[in-house]
Amino acid sequence: MDDHPLDPQSFNAAYAVLKSNAALLSNQQEPDIDQLLPLVEESIQAYNICKARLDAVRQALEKQIGPEQSEHDPADV
Repeated sequence: MDDHPLDPQSFNAAYAVLKSNAALLSNQQEPDIDQLLPLVEESIQAYNICKARLDAVRQALEKQIGPEQSEHDPADV
């Protein structure tokens, strides 16, 4: 858990926070209740940053190639 605010433009930093917090929670034998709320709050902030960045990329792709092409899953090709 980091005391620094997350950069709302950095998907990679926010994703790293999510991975780190998930690993921390997964590896705990007994949860540290005193740290749970700040950890969850940080994770929600990181999730919202990741979601916003993914939405921005999706919108940019739709603008460039059209909505019907950007909605296709690459695995379908």
